[in-house]
Formats: sequence, C-alpha cells, structure tokens
Amino acid sequence: MSLIFHIDVDAFFASVEQLLTPPLRGRAVIVGSGCIASCSYEARRFGLHAGMSLRRAIELCADAVVLPGSYQTYRCFAEHIWEICSNYACSLQTLLDEAYGDATGLADRYGGPVAMGRQLQERVDREVGLPVSIGLAGNAMLAKLASHAAKPHGVVWIPPGRESDFLDPLPVNRLPGVGPKTAARLADANIRTIADLRRLDRQVLRCMFARRGDLLYDRSRGLDRSEIRSQTFPKSISRETTFHQPQCDIRWIRGMLFYLAERAAVAARAAGLLAGCVEMSIRYVDFKGSAASRTLPAPTNCPWRIFDLAGELLASLHRRRTALRHIGVTLSKFSPSASEARLFDTPAGAKLRSLNATLDAIRNRYGHASIVAGESISLLGRLKQNDYGFVLRTPSLTK
Repeated sequence: MSLIFHIDVDAFFASVEQLLTPPLRGRAVIVGSGCIASCSYEARRFGLHAGMSLRRAIELCADAVVLPGSYQTYRCFAEHIWEICSNYACSLQTLLDEAYGDATGLADRYGGPVAMGRQLQERVDREVGLPVSIGLAGNAMLAKLASHAAKPHGVVWIPPGRESDFLDPLPVNRLPGVGPKTAARLADANIRTIADLRRLDRQVLRCMFARRGDLLYDRSRGLDRSEIRSQTFPKSISRETTFHQPQCDIRWIRGMLFYLAERAAVAARAAGLLAGCVEMSIRYVDFKGSAASRTLPAPTNCPWRIFDLAGELLASLHRRRTALRHIGVTLSKFSPSASEARLFDTPAGAKLRSLNATLDAIRNRYGHASIVAGESISLLGRLKQNDYGFVLRTPSLTK
C-alpha cells in the first residue's frame, strides 16, 4: 500500500517571526502589506485570516503586530525543513510552506505511519524550532486533508479502508476542486457534506459539471491518481509586487517590469531552465485587473528578451486611464537549458548569454543590488535597496 505524507508549516511566516523575536511569542502577529500573507494563531482567534485587508485586521485586533516580512529568511527555514523531510521519503515535492512526500515502504522502520509522522514532527521542532502539522494517507489528496485536520501541530493518519469514515462528515467545500461556485450549486441540491456528494452517481455529476464531474466522483470516494515526484523544475516562476503608491508613470512601471522580468530570469538561469511562455498581469487601484500570456519566439532565460515580450503585453493590457497598484511576470513552459542549440546561435545571442553569466557571477559575489541594469535604472533613488535588490512592498515569490 502507498503511504503519502503532507507536511504544512503552521502559520509559517508569523511562526518564523515569533521564533526570531521572542517578545512576539503569544501575541497576535500579522505578516503582510496591504493584506495578510500570514498571521499567528493568536491573531486567528480574532477572526483574522490570510487575504484579509490590513485595515479590517486592525479593526478586529488593534493590538496586532504588523510586519512586512522577509521572503529570503522564510525560504531558508523552508529549505531546512525540506532537507529533514527528505530523510523520510523516497521522493519529495515541495512548495513554499508545504510538501508532499512518498514514504511507501518506509514507515515500518519507525514503528508505523503515526510514529513516523511524530518523529518527523519532533525533529523539525528540535532542529528548526517551527510547528508543523502532518497528514498521512494512501494518496496526496487525503494526506493534505489529514494535515488540515491535524492543525495546529498535530499528526493524523487515515488508515486504508477508513477513507469514507474520515471524509463523510467534512463540508463539501473542503474537497479539492469544490470552489465557491461549485459549492453553491451543490448547496442548491442540498448537498453539504462529502457524504451527501458521494450519494450522486457518476452520470449525474457529469451532467452537472461536465468533465469535472468525474473528478468529484472519484475524490468524494478518496481516490486520487496524482503522483509525488521529486521536482526537476517548477511549473512556473513568478515575480510580482504591489507598488508602495499607485503608479501612472509609465517609465517607472516599465522600470519595475524590467526588474521583475530580470529577477524571474535569474531564477530560471539558476535552475538551468529556459522559459517558453511569458505571462503579464496588472491590477488597477480599484482592484480590477487583467492578464495575458504569449509564447516566446524561442525558449530563453535572457531578461531583455523576456522584457521585450512582457512590455508588449503591458501595452496591450494597460488601456485604462487609471493608476496601477500591482504588476507581475510569470514564466512557464520550461525546458532544460542544456537543450538550447548553440550551433546556429547568433553572435548577438552568444554575447547576451555571456553578459548574463557575467552579471550572475558579480551578483553572486556582491549581491543583486551591486548592478542595476536595463530600464530598472529608472527606479534608482525612488526605491530603497538592500544587498538582495530593491525593497518591494510585496515579496516576489517563486511558485
């Protein structure tokens, strides 16, 4: 039988801040700018949650401590946890604050799944100092539901044959694939729990939700065919930010766009990847937004080529005479950089590749802020910098 575990760091960003600053322990802590990215369990007692605006959060909890956060710090903690997890799994799939591990055939050496989960949890507590919740089951979907049930700081195992007992009482919106609209349609049919959903046969669900009906039919029975694979490269790399102040200055906006494109390209080069597609997204000050994507003429990790396409997408999207509050760049459709053809490379292409390698070497030694390139030069004197680069209001996260 397969054994998959899902490990989730409880209130990740806020827990790191409380660990690093002892006076914050036991207090309501919020990490975010504009809206909550993470909040401590002490804050959640007041009804605070991720995605809530800071204005509303302060209304509910005036004593909360609000921190901007440091993505680089959080990433270091996450990498330490995933290194520990790799000792308990034959393959590990990681995200920012959670991971799936395939522990098939490994639990017996620890005394069973629950004992293994507790040992992993205790080791993270001891070596990293952060609380984690762990779920174990026969597939990834059930393992994640189990870890959610284990919060905070617990371990839950769903034994083979007991899947229905675990799923039946759960609200139907806890099932992956059931969003607000789907839940509303199901509620209209008086389907409120997963047990209610399982009473519908496959054909009825197909009539209601087309192809997604098959997925809901299987998942309501605890079936999940996804595999846990050690990631050779991510599905996408995104860099995005919310401006400190809404912006109408196109020169400033393009400067930030180049900076984000460059940071995404640096991440792609570090992973040995070429991007085949660029997506550009914007959000106006009234929170309305739009996005568009386009395939690159040839896969690349060169920021100038990525920026050229992102700039075209920006021009097509930014049509309203309204200030922007948020922009983002996402790279996807990756291929290994080793597959890049060199035989027919142009002199200009070879020079760009050499230039990027030189920039990477300098920044690796002296910090990203040691060189400001391209149109991001327009940000100099208008944004603070540290060794890592420009200090953005919203951390740029890798998906």
